Amino acid sequence: MVTTIQVRESTKQMLERIKELDNRPTFNDVVTMLAEERLSVPKSLYGKGKGKISKFKRTDRFEFHEL
Repeated sequence: MVTTIQVRESTKQMLERIKELDNRPTFNDVVTMLAEERLSVPKSLYGKGKGKISKFKRTDRFEFHEL
């Protein structure tokens, strides 16, 4: 679904400049990037632990569930 939004000419110029600087193909990409930065939306739920979390191994099961 496509929606039209109104912005001032100065805002449009700023968005165009960001689009050029970041090589974004569309204004939607620019707005999405800005919203994600402002809201601190991670790309995935596991993105923050990337490189810190190792794969689960069968031997780990016994380590964490000792009786």
